Amino acid sequence: RTALTQEQPGARRVDDLRVISGILHVRKSSCRWCDCPADYGPSMTVCNPFNHWSRRGFWVKLLDALSE
Repeated sequence: RTALTQEQPGARRVDDLRVISGILHVRKSSCRWCDCPADYGPSMTVCNPFNHWSRRGFWVKLLDALSE
């Protein structure tokens, strides 16, 4: 970690790959966010990026890029 990140308040950033894996698990298994396995991090840490990225159109852009 750099000196800049050590001075930032709040929780440590969670690995995006781990969060995306958690999102895919929830969507694939149709479980509730609160039932997401702890291996992916806290349920809100998985749910919040999904909602944020959905509002920004991330998933549509990702699927469009993959289909090209």
